Amino acid sequence: MVKTLSILKETLGWEFASVPNRNSIENWVKKSGYFIYKEPPGSIGENEGDYAMIVDESMMIGSEKMLLTLGIKAEKTEPLATTHQDVCVLNISVQPSWNSQKIAQDLAKSIQKLGVSPRYIISDNGSSLSKAIRDSGCVHIRDVGHTLGMLLERVYKNDPEFIAYMKEVSQVRFREIMKPIAYLLPPKQRTLARFLNLSPICAWSVRMLQHFHTLTSHEQQIFSFIPRYGSFIEELTEVIDCINQLQRELKQKGICRKTAQTCRSIIGRHLNCNNERTRQLIHAIDRYLSEESGKSRAEGPSWHASSDVIESLIGMYKAKKSPNPLYGVTGFVQVMPLYTYLGSATAAPFNFKKSLENVFLKDIQQWERNNLTENLVIKRTKKLQSA
Repeated sequence: MVKTLSILKETLGWEFASVPNRNSIENWVKKSGYFIYKEPPGSIGENEGDYAMIVDESMMIGSEKMLLTLGIKAEKTEPLATTHQDVCVLNISVQPSWNSQKIAQDLAKSIQKLGVSPRYIISDNGSSLSKAIRDSGCVHIRDVGHTLGMLLERVYKNDPEFIAYMKEVSQVRFREIMKPIAYLLPPKQRTLARFLNLSPICAWSVRMLQHFHTLTSHEQQIFSFIPRYGSFIEELTEVIDCINQLQRELKQKGICRKTAQTCRSIIGRHLNCNNERTRQLIHAIDRYLSEESGKSRAEGPSWHASSDVIESLIGMYKAKKSPNPLYGVTGFVQVMPLYTYLGSATAAPFNFKKSLENVFLKDIQQWERNNLTENLVIKRTKKLQSA
């Protein structure tokens, strides 16, 4: 921002008494974000059940774990994926660790902030989060992406054919990474949450299978395992295509009886009931659809079914904060409420002047002391400083 203002002053002749430095701009962001954060948003929570919550835990370096709670209109009216501008930040808390009791207390703070209970709360399937939502007496909507990934894992994780194929893929990547054939190697697989991201491996496998006849004899020898798993590759690719279509349907249109039926039609077009693995997966997905769609009113509007927006918002904050991971969560986390508010089409115009006048740096510092853990950079400096 400082560099941008300097360029504008030089090229367009904009007159500034002085170009503000980086610290000043960061303080403006903190003040503006805190101004929005401390006041309950007017667009949700006006009546009982008008809004829903999205909650997720984000891992940081060292002994820091951030729990973020968002608010969103309970009813999904637009057939589009949820964006940052559809939500508002209700609560930001940092603890060395989170258990169900602490999470439940944090949810209670968010509910108290608005004065009314949410119609439902969206989160992944983490045991602490799930128990905290149950203990709070709220309806739990399981995130579609994590849930379908979990169901896929239950079917394939211990399957001998899946294990054998993935082992072949990993070994060929390890053996040939520094050789001329490396241009054909498969994409790197995720170590954690692998079943949430199998699409790249499936796409590579299909292309290699289709173009296997064009490879040199040496290349065919290296990748000779691919034709042997041809039928398995076709099955897994069809399964992943089906999962991706289900996610797209539920993320864009939400969960209700109508979208659940649409999802069953998608399953019928893609998955083969004669295969034991796919039969298990079909049964598990059908049960998920029945349970989640049954939580809302029978003929009522759709509910949100994805927590992607909270992960994206946390990712945005991590990209904007200091690249030094030891800083962890700082007061700059107040950029999140500011970011969601400024892009909202329904929010009133933001009064920056009022926010800077009404919020003092001591307010930010007090909030940091009450809600954040000790900065690891400061802790490191104190520990390693010369005697």
